[in-house]
Amino acid sequence: MWWRGFRAAVLLLIAGLSACLHTTVPSPAGPKGILSFTNSFHDFGQVTEGDIIKHTFEFTNAGKGSLRMVRTESDCGCTTTEAAFREYAPGERGALEVTIDTRGKHGITVKSVKVFLENAEENIVELTLTARLVPPPHPKVENRAHATTDVKCRTCHLESGVGMQGAFLYHRVCAQCHGRKGAGAGARALNDVQWLGGVDDAFLREVTAKGQPEKGMPPFVEGVTPPLTGEQMDSLIEYIRSWGKQ
Repeated sequence: MWWRGFRAAVLLLIAGLSACLHTTVPSPAGPKGILSFTNSFHDFGQVTEGDIIKHTFEFTNAGKGSLRMVRTESDCGCTTTEAAFREYAPGERGALEVTIDTRGKHGITVKSVKVFLENAEENIVELTLTARLVPPPHPKVENRAHATTDVKCRTCHLESGVGMQGAFLYHRVCAQCHGRKGAGAGARALNDVQWLGGVDDAFLREVTAKGQPEKGMPPFVEGVTPPLTGEQMDSLIEYIRSWGKQ
């Protein structure tokens, strides 16, 4: 009867669906690329603080498939050449330029850049750059009293101390003349216990604010921008006074 044929057709359909559910059809995987850098590490050597330095990393797609460079990620304000973000065929060469702004950095600096890829055997490749930063040579100064007012000087001698206090402020704006920890360097030593015992806080505050032009001491409050705040001057005096207690 007709229903027997219908039943047989339904059973056949169910059997076919069951077979499909238990059968894994492998998806074809094409060949992948391999991003091979000539060098993944670069040492700039000695660099003057504040310089903007650049290095170009050369690479080749050493794999059998095409790959795509999609973006980079760095642990600082490094920038890269966005033109390098594209697809590379097997054997194709390319270059990636990395820029580092060393302003505000000191000593030995190490930076890393991660390169993100698609269709590559390794989807992240890391580059490393290092440099040994040294202070710029100080030009000959005819009169140190202009250090906080001269446009070319105040960046180091005044503006570098914005927002800082105590020891950090001292070593930003005072140590260049009075030496590290007040030991003296072109200007008198401030860690002289006998001298500290002969001056009061009012004197230290006035000299800091107005300077002593006749002795080459620049002002740090009057006539300069940005001036030290009262809180900053108090922190400097407290730090300088600590040497007299040692």
